Amino acid sequence: MKYTVKSIQSKKVVLAPLTKGNPLTKDNTWKHFEKAKKALKEQLILNINPSGRVTTTKTGAKEAYKGQTPTKKRRFNPAKALTTMAELNIDADSLKPIETGTVFDQFMSNEGGFLPGTNIMAAGAPGVGKTTVLLELLEGAQKNGHKVLFISAEMNKMDMARYMKRFPNWKDLPILFLNEFADECPQCVVEEVIHQGWDLILTDSYTEVNDTVKEACNLTRSKTEKWFLDLMIKNNEGKNKTKTFTTFITILQLSKGGTFVGSNKLKHMTSAMMDINWEGGENSGERYMEFTKNRCGMVGQKLYYKLAEGVKLDKERYLKELEYGQILQNNQEADWDWDQVFAKEDEEVTQGPESLEI
Repeated sequence: MKYTVKSIQSKKVVLAPLTKGNPLTKDNTWKHFEKAKKALKEQLILNINPSGRVTTTKTGAKEAYKGQTPTKKRRFNPAKALTTMAELNIDADSLKPIETGTVFDQFMSNEGGFLPGTNIMAAGAPGVGKTTVLLELLEGAQKNGHKVLFISAEMNKMDMARYMKRFPNWKDLPILFLNEFADECPQCVVEEVIHQGWDLILTDSYTEVNDTVKEACNLTRSKTEKWFLDLMIKNNEGKNKTKTFTTFITILQLSKGGTFVGSNKLKHMTSAMMDINWEGGENSGERYMEFTKNRCGMVGQKLYYKLAEGVKLDKERYLKELEYGQILQNNQEADWDWDQVFAKEDEEVTQGPESLEI
């Protein structure tokens, strides 16, 4: 059935049928609320089929909207935009770190683990094992009682089946294979699945998710990126079914120049940027992770790992390098009075020969 958007407010939208029928009223939890806002702004017609799928079209829209009075904007009250820390009223249990049970927790944050409501971007060289090591961390978080999700826009079920032969411990990870919904509405699928509420979501990759949605839903690249970033922020803030402050780990693709492919807004909303790379020659050197930006913990400290038999994080090496770094820092911060030290040495040299008996 075809509808025009008669009016829209912050919490409800009213749809008027083009033929005989009663108007429809939807609140802001309706998954097509944003689409309705766009339809009103661009004067499009909403097509709602019996299954609930919604599409937009311009056909006949000019006549349908002719004479319709535009919705007046409400005057904004600045006081409503302000709050205090005391008014946040966030449950302390919701802020507990998401632990993997490995040395990565110490590497990730000062509190030990992924922090709720944060965004970690992971970029690195092809073949270094980005997806593998991050899936292992995801499984570790699941093992520790956290609700996790893997969104794959690059691998299909057969690819994952081959992975499972090497990593059977991943068998219970919930996976959304986005390429299976390319002919439907991948945008709606992603929204509905994420809305269920998850502690930790791994996305592989940011570019492929956006491209799948862009092509299937006829959106521009900028609108697709805005949609995905807004979705991440919304769930960071706990605006989902279970009011969970979702943390996202997003794998980024790199250009030939070594820079990530994506919006600059992604840089600014990122809590941590992780470099996963080779030390030495590609496909021959050692693999490591390192934070180049981290609002939650340290930067510049490497955590090495191997993929020979499963994923093995080199805990011993990490802790030793951490210890050596602390010793070096303590020496640099020591309050030495070098004039006094050198004066003492000069005094010893001067007095030394005079004290000898001949």
